[in-house]
Amino acid sequence: MRTGAVTAWLAVGVAALLGDVITPELRPTDDAALATVVAAMWLAYGLVLAALLLPGPRALTVARIGVPAGALELAFAAAALSDPVAVVGHLFCVVGTLIVFHPFYAEAQVDASSYGDERRFLLRPPGPVIVALVVPMGALAVGGVAIGPLLLADRGWVAGIVAAAIGLPTAAFAAHTLFRLARRWLVFVPNGLVLHDHLAVAEPLPLSRRGIDSIGPARADTGAVDLTAQAFGMALELRLSEPVKAGVMTGRNRSEERSLAALLVSPSRPAAVLATAERRGLKLG
Repeated sequence: MRTGAVTAWLAVGVAALLGDVITPELRPTDDAALATVVAAMWLAYGLVLAALLLPGPRALTVARIGVPAGALELAFAAAALSDPVAVVGHLFCVVGTLIVFHPFYAEAQVDASSYGDERRFLLRPPGPVIVALVVPMGALAVGGVAIGPLLLADRGWVAGIVAAAIGLPTAAFAAHTLFRLARRWLVFVPNGLVLHDHLAVAEPLPLSRRGIDSIGPARADTGAVDLTAQAFGMALELRLSEPVKAGVMTGRNRSEERSLAALLVSPSRPAAVLATAERRGLKLG
């Protein structure tokens, strides 16, 4: 899927070269300022292209911020200019957005930085976070980087300096918040499993192969400890042969030690997790 994302983004670049995709709302009137805006746009484009080519959760975060931002910009261009090239570029950008938010693409990105015989599976984000955090944080990351330089390019010196002083740290905070969501994994290791999720447990939770009785879809009436962080979708239940101690998160910076005999997790691709568990000799429940 990485090839598809890169191809779609390269098509966006071709559209930008052939068409007039910088919308009038972003254009300063001064020629030098216009050149600055164009250079900044191409710099952002190159950064996103690098993120699509490189593996890892950081690259995934940049791609998930930059590609939708490009789709939004091209949508404004298509509406403002009625330029068919901008419309085509926008469609390619939408395709790229769908790819970078697909669980298979995200999983491949985070698993690319695995060590040795590891296999990392991305966990679903908490349901409330999708609505209340992901979209606003993405907007803050883009707006915080763009607004100050745009004002400065249009010679709004005071407003530009203030916007940059506030916006750049805000953008860094927003991007880091989204990056942390890309570092929530269920990891298969040679000796078993590790739950790596700062929203559910205070420290990564290792589970030995011998200590796992079974793994399978959670029952509706399960009494397992919920470590899904309120994620939507199917949860998997891990039943343990002996209880293990874990610091379960009970608030933003609070945790309490609990004894876990069974626990729930919500990987983005539960069927792939079960297939990998079976290949590695774990009993399916």
